Amino acid sequence: MTPTSKALKSKTAERIRLETLLGDSSTPIRWVFTGDSITQGLTHTDGHRSYVEHCAERVRGELSLFNHVLVNTGISGNRSSDVRAGFAHRIEVFDPSVVLIMLGTNDALDGDEGLERFRDDLSDTIFRTRAIGAVPILQTPPPIDVENAPTRAGLVQYVEVVRQVAASTRVVFVDHYAQWTAHSPEGPPPALLADAFHPNEHGHYVLADAVLRELSIADTEVPVVPQVMS
Repeated sequence: MTPTSKALKSKTAERIRLETLLGDSSTPIRWVFTGDSITQGLTHTDGHRSYVEHCAERVRGELSLFNHVLVNTGISGNRSSDVRAGFAHRIEVFDPSVVLIMLGTNDALDGDEGLERFRDDLSDTIFRTRAIGAVPILQTPPPIDVENAPTRAGLVQYVEVVRQVAASTRVVFVDHYAQWTAHSPEGPPPALLADAFHPNEHGHYVLADAVLRELSIADTEVPVVPQVMS
């Protein structure tokens, strides 16, 4: 766990609300996952579950929270500006209680010039999520194979912006980038990637595991990460 995530792990009102929601099996509760192709989870999982589907299996299947509905509005190629512009039909229309946001991999194509726009987009999306009464959960994207994706070499700067926005807004935060690099500082484990920047089925398992552990609803009988990450 990074120092930032330690600080954010304190019992904020939103964390307490998440605990309450996760203990409620009778009220219809909607979760929205939004982002780019990593969230959309198509193609690169080779027919296996995406991280959103793994989360749904845990929440609706293993925990029997049948009245919880998990909605995926990730769209391949999207940037933070797309989510901000499409807030009404990608988030608000579902009247969610929880909104998970993972962006930055495509924004990194804009280099240094896009950093402040990215910051503004994330901050506005978090503000509007709270304004409709939902709990936002902000996530960094996982690291990429920079050698084979040089146009996204600035991703680490965008990850840092995500961390800064998480700290300034005191949002619930999942730092996938820090987790992956802690286990593999020389670069993302090839066994977790389908190509230079899309997680494969193993990578999606690791993403889901991190989200569920942050929510304290992971299966504690399963290792923190699968052997492929070692």
